[in-house]
Amino acid sequence: MSIASDDAVQGSGGLMSLGKAFGYYAGAVAALIIGAIIASVSKAPIAYFIVYFACGIFLNRTVLRNLITFHPVYNTLQNVFSTKVRAVIFWPIYYLALIGKIAVVRAI
Repeated sequence: MSIASDDAVQGSGGLMSLGKAFGYYAGAVAALIIGAIIASVSKAPIAYFIVYFACGIFLNRTVLRNLITFHPVYNTLQNVFSTKVRAVIFWPIYYLALIGKIAVVRAI
């Protein structure tokens, strides 16, 4: 994986800024909290898991696709698949760490 440089993000390359990516992440966390409240009120815990995986899939489709690009050497089916599955399953930790790492790399 490689991150887009600041110049590419500011241009019209269709890449996402870190602020926008963090906004989507914060929205997904808010949706997860709302889903937890709905699941506890309605006594249907399946609603929480549906919201959890829906947020993970949403973040994969919007943030991961536009925030990083895979290097041509490492753009294999196994690498892309495992990265995307890990991102969906562990999205609250994965995206916070990803945004934090990219912020540090861009700041230096």
